[in-house]
Amino acid sequence: MLDNFTDWRDEWALVLDGSVNTKSAEQYLRCVGQFITWAQTEHPDVTDVADVTDKHATGWAAHLVTERKLAPATRRVRLLSLRFWFGYMATQQDSGVRQNPFALLKLPVPDEKPVPVIPDAELAALLRTASGSDFISIRDNAILRVLLDTGIRRGELVNIDVADVDFAQHEITVTGKGGRTRIVPLSPKTVLALRKYMRARARRPASTARPLFLSIRPDDRGVNRLTGGGLFEMVKRRCKAAGLVHRWPHQLRHTWAHDMLDNGANEQDVERLGGWTRGSKMVKRYGSSMADERARKRSRDLARGDRV
Repeated sequence: MLDNFTDWRDEWALVLDGSVNTKSAEQYLRCVGQFITWAQTEHPDVTDVADVTDKHATGWAAHLVTERKLAPATRRVRLLSLRFWFGYMATQQDSGVRQNPFALLKLPVPDEKPVPVIPDAELAALLRTASGSDFISIRDNAILRVLLDTGIRRGELVNIDVADVDFAQHEITVTGKGGRTRIVPLSPKTVLALRKYMRARARRPASTARPLFLSIRPDDRGVNRLTGGGLFEMVKRRCKAAGLVHRWPHQLRHTWAHDMLDNGANEQDVERLGGWTRGSKMVKRYGSSMADERARKRSRDLARGDRV
């Protein structure tokens, strides 16, 4: 069994190479490997990929629930990986797979966990950790304020160049997914933080470099652009310094979306400024964790019972 199954797994790895990102490919192949191990133990009579039937697919799905006790989202990925793998083999005449045994298997629906909103007190504590006069503090303060003010993605922030900032109009041009650009407004406090940062930046060895936010040291290519990983670590470090539970940059984006909706912006406003496509489910999800609170607040503001 091992040679036949691993041969097809290895061939699929070549198909995935270049067609999906490396992380996804690794995840798919890991799921396939787990299925192969399970099938070897539970169904030693299955010696060929063509021997796998709907019964085995159902058994694997049940194993993920009863034995592994995996969450719906994790089980969905495991089953989709097998569906994709057998789907590929079904297109290869010499595989012997005539029907995809995972094709009709009902996939679990993930529980949609609302992303928590960061309270203002925590945001203030986070900013206080970057109130120093050294370059790192001044840079981090400007970064945090841009994230809080605009809700832009981590990758969008680190890709901002100096030329993208319009200090006169209080705006930044951001390049989002698919290379689409949009202009996001900045509040006066954020512009002030950026002006102070630019003065500190002018004293750095890489002051003439294109990237707005500079790393402490250049990478192997001599580039001084702060990376997404560097930004993640910065937020983690600032949370620890503030005595807060770990937060990550995307939570600042979610908090921005909630604040926008809470203060009268409609979903289309949030979509356009946040770089989502129209009708995106993400906007509804990002605002979902505090939706009930916003509804109660509007009801109290309306005070309908006091009007009659």
